[in-house]
Amino acid sequence: MSFAVARMQKVKSGNLVGVGNHNQRNTDNHSNKDIDVERSHLNYDLVNRTENYKRDIEQFINDNKSSSRAVRKDAVLINEWIITSDNPFFKDKDDKEIKDFFDTAKSYFADKFGDNNIRYAQVHLDETTPHMHLGIVPFNDEHKLSAKTVFNRQALQAVQDELPKYLNERGFELERGEKGSERKNLTVPEYKKAKDELKEITTTLEQRKSEVLALSNDKAPTIKKESLDLKDETKTVKVPSGETIGIGKLRHEFMKNEERKTGNVIIPESKLNAVIKSYEELYKANEKLKNYAETDLPKEITRVKEKYRELAKDYNRLVRKSNQNIETLEELEKENKSLKNEIKGIYKGFNQFMENTLGATVGQAKKLMNNLMSEVKEFVKGGEFEKIHRNETKTRDRDELSR
Repeated sequence: MSFAVARMQKVKSGNLVGVGNHNQRNTDNHSNKDIDVERSHLNYDLVNRTENYKRDIEQFINDNKSSSRAVRKDAVLINEWIITSDNPFFKDKDDKEIKDFFDTAKSYFADKFGDNNIRYAQVHLDETTPHMHLGIVPFNDEHKLSAKTVFNRQALQAVQDELPKYLNERGFELERGEKGSERKNLTVPEYKKAKDELKEITTTLEQRKSEVLALSNDKAPTIKKESLDLKDETKTVKVPSGETIGIGKLRHEFMKNEERKTGNVIIPESKLNAVIKSYEELYKANEKLKNYAETDLPKEITRVKEKYRELAKDYNRLVRKSNQNIETLEELEKENKSLKNEIKGIYKGFNQFMENTLGATVGQAKKLMNNLMSEVKEFVKGGEFEKIHRNETKTRDRDELSR
């Protein structure tokens, strides 16, 4: 059974133009060498609410967000899902069945995340495997833009569990990728390289199978009589000679001997034994070829296909782990920014405390801060506290010079 592939990438404002150019095929020069521009006319939209990605998506967000605050420059505006399966799944499906598959997958996301939040759903048939790019604006129930909560770890896990079931219930036989495996994940380039190699091996094996079957079904080779020293068997028979004597009842016809073919042939025993041996060897070879084509070769093809399936499952795990790492990284960046602001506040608060509470003059406060920094450096060299002190000192010195 084939498996469902659903991977997500986060798209911020600065990436919208590039994503739009790729999805809408706005250029003939693509970094992805799998794209066949001669087949790009076969691509189609299941949702076409976005003509210009950057302009239209940002406009939709501004028109529908509940908050009057401006959207952060680093906010995730689109969570794009790429929906597909493996090539065997699509191999025997016609255009309508393929479209039904993607339309059904789109319906799942519409039910779960809101139909109006899907701003585009583009099906690409001009690459190695049919797939759909589906873009969702991450509005929560309060219409706040929040990719972090809408597509948190639990939501991503739910999609991987629910989508295959949803598709199965509607007639598409698909399974979910494996969970909990400890096998090493492949990088994306490694996966693509392995996928190409396996595809080439599978194609070669199929060709060899056809060649072997064709060879085993060929007619037996013809053998010329001359090469076997064959001779026609004859026997002597008496036939009328046409000569007669006498008349009437006394008439008598003379007979003569004549050699006639019996329909059999004579072959030297050594030649006969050679023919028998050759045909025995040919029969055995033919049986081996058939056995190889009907058992060993299909087993090898099945093994290669299973390896391909395992690689694709590894790729799915890689995508999910990558999404989780991106989410963790964003959380760490936010925490880091918060800590920097907190340290800066402590520095300024302490400086103000010395001036206001201790009654230190600006010069005294500066001296005390320098002494404090000397102590801090002993424990943390090149830390955030030192950077803030250095920047504040430069600013204060410039202000004093300008007076």
